[in-house]
Amino acid sequence: MPQPLLEFCSEFGRAYLASGGPTSRLEEYVTELGRVYEHPTEVFATPTGVFVSLVDKDGMHRTTLSRVKQVSMNLGRLCWLEGIFEDITTKKITLSQGLRVLGNKKVRNATYPLWVATLAAFVGGFALSLPNYGRVRAALASGLIAMVTWWISGPGLNRRIQSSIFRDFIGCTAALALAATAQFFIPGPFEAFAIGALIVLVPGLALTSAISELADQNLVSGTAKLMQAILTLLALGISYLLFTDLVSGLGLHSFPMISAERRPLSLGASAVGAAFGVTCFGILFGVPRKALPGATATGLLGWTVFHQFDNTKLLVTAPFLASTAVGFVSLVLSNRFKVPSQTYSVPGILAMLPGMLALASFHTLALGNETVGIELGFRVATTAAAIVFGLFAARIPFTLWQVTRIRLKKVSPRL
Repeated sequence: MPQPLLEFCSEFGRAYLASGGPTSRLEEYVTELGRVYEHPTEVFATPTGVFVSLVDKDGMHRTTLSRVKQVSMNLGRLCWLEGIFEDITTKKITLSQGLRVLGNKKVRNATYPLWVATLAAFVGGFALSLPNYGRVRAALASGLIAMVTWWISGPGLNRRIQSSIFRDFIGCTAALALAATAQFFIPGPFEAFAIGALIVLVPGLALTSAISELADQNLVSGTAKLMQAILTLLALGISYLLFTDLVSGLGLHSFPMISAERRPLSLGASAVGAAFGVTCFGILFGVPRKALPGATATGLLGWTVFHQFDNTKLLVTAPFLASTAVGFVSLVLSNRFKVPSQTYSVPGILAMLPGMLALASFHTLALGNETVGIELGFRVATTAAAIVFGLFAARIPFTLWQVTRIRLKKVSPRL
């Protein structure tokens, strides 16, 4: 029994981390497995590997290390893995059977085919551009550029280039080149063409995840994720500055990071665009089909609360309240449908992520405007922290809601 348990924990941990699962939850799962199978288990997980150690019946310690080479957010695979975990803990299947399922490459756990994800990248880029800039042709170009960028940074170069940071660098360079080229043929601000691609690339989710790990006192994992987010941001910033230098050296027109030429559509049209954007990025993150409507509704709720309280004088109120609402609904839906809460919360916080702001702060600092750059950097940190603590704060009303439900169930039979 100890060896199959050790092998399963190692393989499960590697697959869970590779799918973007949080290290804190993985450590809880592996510890729970050790308790169920009566083998005291210790686990130490980082974004690039997981150590598992257990004690057998003779008191001997057995330890294994499993490395994680590539990590990508795949919420559908996370749901699949948690289903296997549930079957193992309830002993519906044996450890050997669980190992065979995890190692079977023919098992279909991918949520969407490649063409659906590619189409989602196009629609997401279009839905992000049109409501903010009101230019149909520029929005179509934004969708095409987002689609190409997603393919380059993801499935296109995934097997050829192991480093996700370098893939993002290449994707950002291609996106900027395509956006600048589109400006020669279609009138419109540069950001209207590039916004879809930049949202695909900027590490807002990674930054928020890193702060979440640090807040959970997973210092090693949080620091590693934070450094990865910073390196990705640096790669995008260097790509942007290299391209601006090239444009300036060739004597062509330059483009700003943040344009003032916005012509936003009505609030209703913006809400529809936000709904489409959340749905499309939910597909890119692998949200299961059955959970996609709930993820879209959660994301639209977050967008509504965020824009209701969005004000420059209220630095953290909008992201905190919005993420609290998203977190509460995500926990309720997770409890109802027995899937990870990230299935709903990850698409739900997309509208608040400070990735674009982080890239703008790097650009401002590189241009020598330290005051504005530091101010933007401070806003990035506080926004990301507000999102994380809003998600944590959502656990309070959720716990009260669960306690109330339990008490009502106890009282109802008496009535």
